[in-house]
Amino acid sequence: MNILILGMPNVGKTSLFNIITNQDSNIIHKTVGTTRDWHVASFIKNNNINIYDTPGIINTNRLDKIILNLENKMNIFIYVVNYKNNNFINDKQLINKLRKFNKKIILIINKDDNLDKDKNFDNLGLKNVFHISCSHKLGIDYLLDYINKFKINNVKTSNYDFSIGLFGKTNVGKSTLLNNLVGYKRSEVSERPKTTTDIVSSFYNFKNQNFLIKDTAGLIKKNKIDKDSLDYFATKKTLSILSDIDINIFLIDVQQGFDNQSKKIFNMVYNKSNILLFVINKIDLIKINKKKILLEIKKNIEEEFSQSKNIHIIEISSLNNKDILKLKKFINKLALNIITNISTSELNKWLQFTTLHKPHSRIKGKEVKFKYATQISNNPLTIKIFSNFSKEISIQYKRYLINNFYNYFKMKSKNIKIIISKSLNPYN
Repeated sequence: MNILILGMPNVGKTSLFNIITNQDSNIIHKTVGTTRDWHVASFIKNNNINIYDTPGIINTNRLDKIILNLENKMNIFIYVVNYKNNNFINDKQLINKLRKFNKKIILIINKDDNLDKDKNFDNLGLKNVFHISCSHKLGIDYLLDYINKFKINNVKTSNYDFSIGLFGKTNVGKSTLLNNLVGYKRSEVSERPKTTTDIVSSFYNFKNQNFLIKDTAGLIKKNKIDKDSLDYFATKKTLSILSDIDINIFLIDVQQGFDNQSKKIFNMVYNKSNILLFVINKIDLIKINKKKILLEIKKNIEEEFSQSKNIHIIEISSLNNKDILKLKKFINKLALNIITNISTSELNKWLQFTTLHKPHSRIKGKEVKFKYATQISNNPLTIKIFSNFSKEISIQYKRYLINNFYNYFKMKSKNIKIIISKSLNPYN
């Protein structure tokens, strides 16, 4: 069963969504229009009920736009109004528009902080009415029990095999890419920066694999942002999902190149990623010297980050169907290599080969021994190496081990972490 939450801006739709799904997935902020795309999560009392959060509706045209791709999925509409408002003319028009879809409509009167229920809402013409206060958590239990009583038929779960995240600066084309990967306008696209604030999720299927894809807010360095601003919360939310995603795609705009802000953001994304794919987007905008410009950008990336040599870099136009197919094939190839289990014997062959080829310099006059290696994690791939000197191993040597690991096991785009741990006897 699917339930869609609707209403004017800033009436508390996202607050209600977060409460009845028992999560903090969407940003709540005083800025009007914080929610700009629809979102979905399971009902707190029943995983077979999906709750959809939507942007604020300003007029009937906006309503049509919001439910364009959702109408056939929905069983129930929840319409939210602000108890403290005095004019509900627009709400009445929107509710009348909803009636044509022949769905059950539940009216939620939010921000009735004392549950006074002393206003008359009969002119909205709805029978199922609940007074609540999201901020004070009042009246919620009655609503939860009411929703939980609905009969559920034809349950369809949305499972996925792999997850993808889209990251980068604002306006590099993340939302356009999401829309073209899933095949419809899932995420709002605008030339105006910061259109995406919450994380927007959707699915697509390719070669019998189901992919969950997440479009994120354009990243800004957190220390440059006012901590009360929407940008701060959007950036914090974006960074919080990095380590949970199988494949993170980092986009840059070919016209902006790999500028200083992109470099700072890339470093944040790379360090928390499992697998990272670097995408140079909007190549359709370059009409002259395209090959030269792309070569310069790739060279800049490789010169700036030594680890970038181990990352696949591809160029696309997210508006070009051939490029979208190329990207889907590439993502599928990476996805099939996500689970990497390296036997202990293979790891120790690599360790012996690598350390004999280039031994670490002596420490305090003693030989540095690397005795044993084992894989301790898969996401990200983490190797623990035991040594008689763990804290004193140089950064340069650790970098040598990582680069040699990539070459030896023929890996690319997968983030590798090597931990040096102290062996029991440092003199042996």
